[in-house]
Amino acid sequence: MSGPWRAGVLSLAAFLVYNLNVREISSQDTIPARVLPVELIRDHRLDLDRYFRDEPRGAHLPYWVQRVRGHYVSSYPLVPGLLAVPIYLVPVIVWGGDSWLLINLLAKLSASGLAAASVLVVYLVARKLGGEASALAAALVYAFGTSTWSVTSQGLWGHGPAQLGLAVTLYAILRAEEAAAWRWFAVAGLASGVMVASRPPTVLMAAALALYAVTHRRASGVAYLVSFATVGATVVAYNLATFGALQGGYAELNRTHAQYHAMAGAWDTPLRTGLLGLLASPSRGLLIYSPALAFAFIGLILTLAERRQSLWPYLAAGVVGTLLLLAKFSVWWGGHSFGPRLIADVLPALVLFMVPVWPTAWASPLTRPVLLASIAVSTLVHGIGAFYYPSARAIDWDSTPRDVDIAHDRLWDWRDPQLVRLLRNGPRSPGFGIQP
Repeated sequence: MSGPWRAGVLSLAAFLVYNLNVREISSQDTIPARVLPVELIRDHRLDLDRYFRDEPRGAHLPYWVQRVRGHYVSSYPLVPGLLAVPIYLVPVIVWGGDSWLLINLLAKLSASGLAAASVLVVYLVARKLGGEASALAAALVYAFGTSTWSVTSQGLWGHGPAQLGLAVTLYAILRAEEAAAWRWFAVAGLASGVMVASRPPTVLMAAALALYAVTHRRASGVAYLVSFATVGATVVAYNLATFGALQGGYAELNRTHAQYHAMAGAWDTPLRTGLLGLLASPSRGLLIYSPALAFAFIGLILTLAERRQSLWPYLAAGVVGTLLLLAKFSVWWGGHSFGPRLIADVLPALVLFMVPVWPTAWASPLTRPVLLASIAVSTLVHGIGAFYYPSARAIDWDSTPRDVDIAHDRLWDWRDPQLVRLLRNGPRSPGFGIQP
């Protein structure tokens, strides 16, 4: 089976697995993205006025919507909802958009489609960087052993478009290297713009890849900057016109950290605390939920130690820079969610560092069992996320016995980790009703 065919089969398999639980999993954060396609298709509008037309002026609004200049608009980026329009189009025209069952079903299909597409592109990128076996292994870990399965594919978060944007950026850069064509750099810049527009914390990854483009291909690399700037200018124009702030809806969200997360500001976490939490918290740590990625970090360290040229040091800079940025973020644990949700954005780049270490790790009789065990545990963990999370609100780990957004000490409690609680509470029933 040729590489493109294998990529297609892998992507289709991922899409099917992502939908085996027959339900949508997200939070109130994704409500605007879920309903925005309906508004675009029915009323050709970007606001959410229809859902708040009976709301008294001055009434307290949920955090995910803001009333600005006479309209109710999403506090979050519009990209996930915009990319979901093709999936929503025919069903909304035929059946309307008033059923939460239909909306959640379409949101899940959109999210799982974006995630499955990113699996395809990650495999193609990994194949260009290493051998067939290494590429397949990296793609499988990315698809089933990370938050791509348990979070990204389950709801219309910004992580899905960000992951796909990053994967396409990397693929386009590698194609530009092969063909020396400025058009591929233009595609890379456009995809990178979508990534940042979906998830602003990925700006450091975009900067690292932009530096690679202009350093290694100069004139052609400028095409990356131009197309990236085009997307960026569009986003900035929307943010200023709608919110009067460069940050858009995040400007107001960052002012609510004291109210919702018991944190004074947006960047108040000590770096050491945040970094340790992102990697090793019993209920949010990346290496706890995806131990197979320990091999990716080993690969990252080795590529830097060996001073590998080409794309590797820039990928490393983007991954490490993003981790450090998220470590300073006040809500580094990502609120009510399953595992290390916020790191999902850079997984397409991080998992590629498994490629250079895979042949050696697989060939060694000492490391092969560890490698296989780590992949099995990672897959099992994210399967738990897909089928068990969230528990009913009265017993869910995020909310009980104390809300984790207020009781931050629970993030470090090894006696009551999220995974153990989920197993104890049991699997969640299928269904596309609105999440609690």
